[in-house]
Amino acid sequence: LWAVGGGSLLLLATSAGRSFDGPLRSTALLAPHGGAEPGGGPNGFQINKTAAYAGIDPAETGEEAWRLVVAGRTGTVRLARADLLRMRQHGAALPIACVEGWSTADQAWRGVRLRDLAALVGFDGDPPDVFVESLQRAGSFRHGALRANQVADPRSLLALSVNGGTLSPDHGYPARIIVPAAPGVLNTKWVARMTFGGLA
Repeated sequence: LWAVGGGSLLLLATSAGRSFDGPLRSTALLAPHGGAEPGGGPNGFQINKTAAYAGIDPAETGEEAWRLVVAGRTGTVRLARADLLRMRQHGAALPIACVEGWSTADQAWRGVRLRDLAALVGFDGDPPDVFVESLQRAGSFRHGALRANQVADPRSLLALSVNGGTLSPDHGYPARIIVPAAPGVLNTKWVARMTFGGLA
């Protein structure tokens, strides 16, 4: 009984902050750190952290400043968001399942297939693994690695929009990864660089 009671108190202490905005929210270690409610519209679904919480500087994500660096077998290319939007766009209905213990319903993502980005840097056949880096400078999930089979999946996207609207800053604008059957921490937001073929 003491163990059950202690466990219940620990759970309460590490999740109660979810009910509040402001400084108390950061005490909710076992709950999402996004806004009090996800809100409405195309981006109206849960997040684990806001752009501000992740330290994303809006100046770095603007149309003039942001470039996606894609590296691979044949060298490196730099793509503006407009360049990505001119590439063939694909859709995928995928949820986000967070390691914090929550998940969303399927969201309608749209963007460039990861395997098409691999082809830009010399991997026209079977794409290799990719190492993805975020503009986020701190935290254990500012980068992630995806296996070759994940890159090859036609549902794996560098997403530029969701549910018919442009990504919000909190959902990873200007571009984010969305991959089927991967925990949310591997669906890297605010993507800055993608290195295909283990060349990181």
